[in-house]
Amino acid sequence: MIKKSLVFITLIFSSFTFAQVQPTSDTVKALKNKIQDSDGLEKLKLLDSLCWLTRDKLEFKYDSIVKVTIDHAINLDSFNIANRQAARLIWSYTNRLGKPNEGKAFFEDFDAKKLPVTNNALLARFYLNGGDSYYFSEEVEKAIEIYNIASDYAIKEGDSILFGISKKYIADAYIRIGKLADASKMLQEVEAIYQRTKDTIRLVNTKSSRADLYSMSGFYDEAKIERDEVVELAKAISYESGIISALLNSAIDNSFIENKSEALLNLNAALDYAQNSDEVKDRYEPQILNKLLQAYASVDSLEKATEILKRIQSNPERYTKGYFEDAHNKSLGLYYLAKKEYSLSLEFAKKHYDFQIKNSSVEQKKSANILLYEVYQAMGDSKSALFHFEEATKINDSLLSIRRSNALSYYQTLYETEKRDVQIAKNETQIEILNGKNRDKQRWIIFGGLSLLAIFTIAYLSRIRKFERKKQKLQNKFSQDLINAQENERGRIARELHDSVGQKLMLLSKSTDNENSKSLAKDTLEEVRSISRGLHPSNLERLGLTESINALVYNINATTDLFFSEDIENIDNTVSKNVELHVYRIIQEALSNIVKHSEAKAVKMKISKTKDEIDVTVSDNGKGFDFQTKYKDMSLGLKTLKERAKIIGAKIHFESQENQGTVMQLNIPI
Repeated sequence: MIKKSLVFITLIFSSFTFAQVQPTSDTVKALKNKIQDSDGLEKLKLLDSLCWLTRDKLEFKYDSIVKVTIDHAINLDSFNIANRQAARLIWSYTNRLGKPNEGKAFFEDFDAKKLPVTNNALLARFYLNGGDSYYFSEEVEKAIEIYNIASDYAIKEGDSILFGISKKYIADAYIRIGKLADASKMLQEVEAIYQRTKDTIRLVNTKSSRADLYSMSGFYDEAKIERDEVVELAKAISYESGIISALLNSAIDNSFIENKSEALLNLNAALDYAQNSDEVKDRYEPQILNKLLQAYASVDSLEKATEILKRIQSNPERYTKGYFEDAHNKSLGLYYLAKKEYSLSLEFAKKHYDFQIKNSSVEQKKSANILLYEVYQAMGDSKSALFHFEEATKINDSLLSIRRSNALSYYQTLYETEKRDVQIAKNETQIEILNGKNRDKQRWIIFGGLSLLAIFTIAYLSRIRKFERKKQKLQNKFSQDLINAQENERGRIARELHDSVGQKLMLLSKSTDNENSKSLAKDTLEEVRSISRGLHPSNLERLGLTESINALVYNINATTDLFFSEDIENIDNTVSKNVELHVYRIIQEALSNIVKHSEAKAVKMKISKTKDEIDVTVSDNGKGFDFQTKYKDMSLGLKTLKERAKIIGAKIHFESQENQGTVMQLNIPI
């Protein structure tokens, strides 16, 4: 693998890892006992807890626990939980345990089940981790295919963060296969996403990928500038993972250009930052210590190298197994070479070589051959030393060719883009010259055609506008006719209730001797009269508009907890009876809305008149509302008020904000 396999992976997933309570055999055993005594959803909950408690811990058979949990979740149709645990196990295989092939195999097996998972965000993460298993198994093209699936699910979820992550992974894969211009363009898009969402952590990660792009092309100065910016940005937000990863990659870059003293400074700084928390220390210290052992051994600083080796040997299971085994073999190869213990050096150098030949990129193959060359040279085995020197030379030539090719491809793409733009501009100029020769000939044709088109367009738009006006006029007339018809029908029903039903009930109350029947008849008569008054305000005809409004206010004041403050000027005989009816209805509807919806404690009403108009203001101290939203949603009460105002040629205006009350202003022309 290229250097990203050691360092960058930890940066990618830093946002998905959490501080983990270190499990003990007793706690795990106790939880397993509870699981054995449970079933159904309770058992699934306990299994899920056990997975998190033992995650990445092979000594507790974490992978087996996850598989049992997944099977149980599937049996209970808890497909989202099964998918989440599967994604986490794939991540553990690939990124914690250094077994991407096992992660890939598990991904393929689980994906083939085609479970009906409903959470698109979980699916996006599942395919991101699955893509990683291909990426680190050296199947980069397939990884891009899987990352694109993750991107599709991120779009379905509407999650710009997940979308940015998937695009960044694709950019990393492009870098890996040398599509540097495509990678650079995609990284720009991802940076724009994270700048827009103000996600500084992921912006740091994306800029780190851009630094990788530069260093892979051999642009180490540009990579250093980018990594220095990453460190400063990460420091500003106390993002230790970002700082450490940038320092580790800077150390690797400095090693490639033989700046070993600067590489040591980078590594020691990274080690200092790794002590800030147990989580960061657990994640980074193994790779930092092995890198430091290599660096000190390379500069023959055996005392420092021995100190580092002792720290590593204090916890060999953590620092030398699984993901870090190959790095440790290389470290020991260099360490024993510096100590002139060549047989031990050869043993570990061969292990490192065998691993890199099967699994890694040309960069690491070159490094493995150089180490064996130095060991054989020190042992006096010129033949073997020559073989590995020639192999390293071939790989170095290949690397230089790849870097030249990458750089050429990068700049050629930029050049081709600029060249294309220049060619387009040149073609446009030539076309303009040719058009100029024929412009006079075609001008009248174009002018005539445009004139005809303009005439038809104007006629068409005029017709459309006329149709819209007519349609609006018909809609207004229909609404107004509907309200008028509704008032007429209410009046008719009110008269029928009063003249027919009311008279009969009155006659019944006077003709019966049964006190219960007489009381029932009187109560029913009063209800009929109340319904009749509700259907048609008879007070308007008996008392006039002003007293009818006063009676309406008095009635609401008497039957509710509202406190009324009114200033009502006499407006009788100022407008027609039809207008009076609509004014009364508007005020009635406004007060009804206050009672039903406003949750107000007090209402203020003011009615005044001038020589030109009557002004009505009704305000409350209730909860208010967003008028624009209400009216856009076609609130029936507000729409009716608007239509009634139109019928009488009045202007109606509402002012309201949530929790700040409502004011209705009605201006009726005289």
